[in-house]
Amino acid sequence: MENMHSSAQSGTGQSGGSLSLAVDRLDRALEALESRVRALRDGEPLPEYVPPPTVDLQAVEGLQAEYQRLVRELEIVRSREQQLTAAAQDAFHALGAAAADIRHILENEVA
Repeated sequence: MENMHSSAQSGTGQSGGSLSLAVDRLDRALEALESRVRALRDGEPLPEYVPPPTVDLQAVEGLQAEYQRLVRELEIVRSREQQLTAAAQDAFHALGAAAADIRHILENEVA
């Protein structure tokens, strides 16, 4: 992990800051994983997950609600798309039948 920190700190500007943040997040995730492994090995119950203090739980809940709303909306749109596809196919077949009838009528008038 130390090498990751030193390489992250050697970066400059925005990308260096982003890389440093990513390394910090990976460090926290690794620490949490090690803690859980130790707890399992020692027969202790797993510690509760506590999100990092930078996470705004209300924002996360809002995003989850927005995600669920979008999923429902997508399902409705997909259903409408299927209905429109079926209606378009029916219209295509009806137009084909009408064109065949018109050809048949025109052929009979010519004959």
